[in-house]
Amino acid sequence: MVIVILLTCFFLASSASPAQTTARHYEARNSKIYQIEFNVKFSTNDLTLYKIMGYDIVQMKDSFDLNQIGKPMIPMKEIKVALPPGMKVTEVVADETAQIDIAGEYILFPAQPPRKTDGSTDDVSFVQPDPMIYTSTQPYPSKPLEFIRQSDLAGQPLAVINIYPVQYIPSDKKLTLFTSISFIIKGEDGYICGDYLSSSHSARCRETYQQMITEMVVNPKDVQLQFSPNDRPICPGLPPGGPYDHVIISSSTDASSWQPLADWHTKQGLKDIVVDTTSIYANYSGSDNPAKIRNFITDAKNNWGAIYFLLCGENSAVPFKYRTYAEESIPSDEYYSDFDDDWVCEVFVGRLTAQGATEINLSIQKVLKYEQDPPLTDYILDTTLLGMDLSTVEHDGILTRGEYLKQRIDSSYIPPRFTITEVYDTQPRDHTQDFFDALNNGQNLVNHNDHSNIGVLGVGYLNHGGLFSSADVDTLTNTNKTSNIFSIGCLANAMDDPNGHDCIAEHFVIYNNLKAGVSFTGNTRSGWFYYEDPYSLSAQLDEYWWRGLFSYKKYRLGETLAYTKNNCPLSGEIWQYCHWSLNLLGEPAMSVWTDTPKALDATYPAKIPKGTSNFTVHVQETSGEPVANASVCLWKIDDFYLKDFTDSNGNVTFTPLPSTRGTMYVTVTKQNYLPFEGTVRCSRSKPFTNNALWAALWSSIQTFDLHRIHERLWW
Repeated sequence: MVIVILLTCFFLASSASPAQTTARHYEARNSKIYQIEFNVKFSTNDLTLYKIMGYDIVQMKDSFDLNQIGKPMIPMKEIKVALPPGMKVTEVVADETAQIDIAGEYILFPAQPPRKTDGSTDDVSFVQPDPMIYTSTQPYPSKPLEFIRQSDLAGQPLAVINIYPVQYIPSDKKLTLFTSISFIIKGEDGYICGDYLSSSHSARCRETYQQMITEMVVNPKDVQLQFSPNDRPICPGLPPGGPYDHVIISSSTDASSWQPLADWHTKQGLKDIVVDTTSIYANYSGSDNPAKIRNFITDAKNNWGAIYFLLCGENSAVPFKYRTYAEESIPSDEYYSDFDDDWVCEVFVGRLTAQGATEINLSIQKVLKYEQDPPLTDYILDTTLLGMDLSTVEHDGILTRGEYLKQRIDSSYIPPRFTITEVYDTQPRDHTQDFFDALNNGQNLVNHNDHSNIGVLGVGYLNHGGLFSSADVDTLTNTNKTSNIFSIGCLANAMDDPNGHDCIAEHFVIYNNLKAGVSFTGNTRSGWFYYEDPYSLSAQLDEYWWRGLFSYKKYRLGETLAYTKNNCPLSGEIWQYCHWSLNLLGEPAMSVWTDTPKALDATYPAKIPKGTSNFTVHVQETSGEPVANASVCLWKIDDFYLKDFTDSNGNVTFTPLPSTRGTMYVTVTKQNYLPFEGTVRCSRSKPFTNNALWAALWSSIQTFDLHRIHERLWW
């Protein structure tokens, strides 16, 4: 069978989503052939042009730069296309183009080597324009688009394509904009996805994957999640009691200490289990211990439907995976979230390096305090944006201001209800003191953009020598007002202790009882940026983190990081380095407050009636307004576990069947609402269901105290 699929998709570079996609199908015999036609459009309104050092810079909205050292720095745009099930891309070719000349003459800025955000590469010499390119009569880039790779998620094949909307004729100093590019994706049958949707995934989990993919691709209406074509038997290594939504992986020594966190997750509807590495290593094969853990995570995702994984302990307890990029060995937990190595995160992963009962209890208490009982004033809506110069004017006359990125994040993503504390190099103040004061006052969100190292965050390092150290973190007094921090600095999140010391991220998150920080997303090795481009590489990941949190409502920390990596461009080894180095020190299922929390009130029967009566929970705000789509979980330990979401009237009905007397937990949660926790007394379900047997028993005991006997039968 030959199937030719013609999909025509139109979208502007500035559009948030593409127009409607249409398809036509043709059939023939013997084989399958795929052909998908797309059209992309661009406008001069998306371009920004300015000069630096006598060179011209051309930038485009929602794009990044093609940076080949010594060659013209020019915009490029990465797109992902949802493909039909089973389609293997063989070729992507440009079909028709329309273009216009941009008035004027231009000498484009030559791309420079990437720099690290630790100041170590600030003295790299400026690379002059490549004469072979800058005297050429040939357009650069030579083609309007390029197929990069094929990946997938939840059984949905994806094509990753780079679009080059601007071309440059160096000899004529001319710029051309493609206003329209039509291209064809050709393919054949036979593509097998690295991961598929699991039948164990709940409806809400499937919605999560559906949403993840539709946010990634330019043709969201063509997304089709697929189940695995082959049965995946449950490994004997999976503990009983599943399915689970969340898994805590710990050393056997510390496993029991993490149980209170697992219990809180289970109460709120994320059924959780603590699994120790000893049992994983004993039941799963792999070339090394990280491979065994990854195979366990894959099994838990496929057969339980688990999507949140918290790794607990240092590298010696739960190992990182090290890979080499730019000649540097980098530890990462991305290995566990992208378990088919296609640079798409399938599950949500974070780590807490606490070890020993004292550290673990402190880390758990920080998470519980943040989620259950945060201060409601002077905290939730407070954010600090720190943006410092990553290069100096004295060096080749170029200045890369981190402040520009912070201003873009503020204006593009952070809602106006937030109070912003700005700490910028252009401010003639004591930046270290300003940062210290802001943290002490309580900041829910902190964004750090400066050079750093394992024990320090720069606060105007290049121009003023400003540093905020681990010792400074330990003196903070922001009790109960812990921060969620994102930093692009080098080594600030080096959780593997390469120098034998805890990194500054661990001082924020693991230590300092209910003070400092509750999460830190940052680099285990270096952050990177391109010279004169404050929005590049690690900074672009920074921007996408804020886009995911606010524009796409990725409130849980693991989902925020996954959105960042799945949607931010990935082009070349330095990009791979940046993705691999960026990791979460924190609980991946923890929701970030993005508005002042409201209180929840729930009403329900005081006890569960005998038999099979319905049990209805009504959820409302304290004002009486019903709350729709709130998660309600009923849990009686070692008996039953039920969860569902409220309807538009704030109601949800269950049919719990307790087999023993005891307490049932009732927990209600929703984003930006304080959780509701209650309990119910449970009676045991009716032991006999045969009416004839009941009648015979009843007639035989008429002479006894019927009330007392009846009580005994029930209990």
